Amino acid sequence: MAGTRKSAKIDPEPPPSPRPTPRIARSVFRFGKGSPQDGYLGQFFGAHFSELWLIFRVGFAIMTVMHGIQKVFLFWNFPAEQDLDPFVDIAGYVELIAAVLIGVGLYTRMAAGAIMVVTALAFFMIHLDRGLWPHYWDPVHGFDTLHHGGEVAIMHFLCAWAIGILGSGKRGLERRWTGKELF
Repeated sequence: MAGTRKSAKIDPEPPPSPRPTPRIARSVFRFGKGSPQDGYLGQFFGAHFSELWLIFRVGFAIMTVMHGIQKVFLFWNFPAEQDLDPFVDIAGYVELIAAVLIGVGLYTRMAAGAIMVVTALAFFMIHLDRGLWPHYWDPVHGFDTLHHGGEVAIMHFLCAWAIGILGSGKRGLERRWTGKELF
């Protein structure tokens, strides 16, 4: 034990290194904040997103209700040169009910999913027979979108998709009554 002498002097601990601040990923979508980095329009749209989303959602609901009324009650020159199918009646009632639910903000995502199914079926069952692309060249009429009608189904699908992702927002009845969106 003669050669194992411990030193009486204890080495001081090294000073603690400063912790790096954690990197927090910033969301690309800053709805409701309106950061100055977004420019003037970004600030406006970000700060007023819930009101603008309500206008979009209610506007989509009104247009879809009109589309459903046209199918159910055969208004406004409907059917346009096609045989009525029982699926058209079902699609009309689904559009009416789902559009009202979206407009008031009840079961918004589920209603948007129902409209997505109806519009996808409408495009593939009715409009696809006239071509995949809604804007096609007809030698008589030129670019003929009137006889295809698929762009309406595509736009309804895309708008319902956005509503299905974002839900009713702050201004829906479901969120007001329960504090959250159930579906």
